[in-house]
Amino acid sequence: MPIYDFTCAEHGLFTERMSYEASLAGTPCPHCGAPAGVLPALPLVSTLSSGLRRAERRAEASSAEPRLVKRGHLPSCGCNLCQKKAPPTSRRWMLGQC
Repeated sequence: MPIYDFTCAEHGLFTERMSYEASLAGTPCPHCGAPAGVLPALPLVSTLSSGLRRAERRAEASSAEPRLVKRGHLPSCGCNLCQKKAPPTSRRWMLGQC
């Protein structure tokens, strides 16, 4: 049986073992008998893989202020933007016909 946390307005936090259906209805406080509601459970973030934790941290950090990323091209990077020469052609008879 799972353990649920409940809160009493007068006595504060206490825990009980019970089924899920019983926890939704609440339980009386063990000290005063007043009805106490179940507290929402928080997810276990520590069980996430390191890759998911890094992605979550990166998403949270960039949610308020997106980071501007500039890429510097090297002379030998090989991308289409940096290539200065025309691509080689196999139709040598077309050279000079344009």
